[in-house]
Amino acid sequence: MTNVLTKITEVIKQDILESKWNREQSNPVSEIQREIKECQASVKKAKQLTERQELLKREFEKEYSHAKSMAAKRKEHVQLAEEAGEESLAAAALREYNFYSDRAERLEKTMSEANAQLEKLELQLEEHTFRLKDLELKLLEYMAKENAVTGEKQSAPLKEITDEDRRYEQIEKHLKENAEKKEELSIDEQIEQLKQ
Repeated sequence: MTNVLTKITEVIKQDILESKWNREQSNPVSEIQREIKECQASVKKAKQLTERQELLKREFEKEYSHAKSMAAKRKEHVQLAEEAGEESLAAAALREYNFYSDRAERLEKTMSEANAQLEKLELQLEEHTFRLKDLELKLLEYMAKENAVTGEKQSAPLKEITDEDRRYEQIEKHLKENAEKKEELSIDEQIEQLKQ
């Protein structure tokens, strides 16, 4: 029994959702508002990704600068250690120099990729922002058209009332007065009949 009730409940929920969806589809304003909400979410997400990419780019630049300076420093240390005849110190400084120079090369490539990705994200953010502004303008234009149509519909009956409906009102008033007169006469006539 509960299984049947559950199925009926699900069917009713589905019908309600479907009718709501159909109403929204038939209403262009709600459709545009839905698109605006989706676009606002896209703009927000694109903005967050762009900001995160900018932070990463700065971090890569910082790491690259550190690796470059350490590679230059260790290169000097290698030369000093070799001149002083300290082979083990020169070997240790050379290992660090190789590490930092390789790291600097890697970071340079990564920075280049990060810059390209940042430019792409900025373009996406710009496109989403323009799309949002277009949708907002479209909504305003549609609302203006809707107001104009509503205004015309409301003013049209007023124009008819001022011209044609006045005549009908006069005719109705005249007919009512005549009916009242006839009614009064018939009552008078009925009283006269009673007197006789």
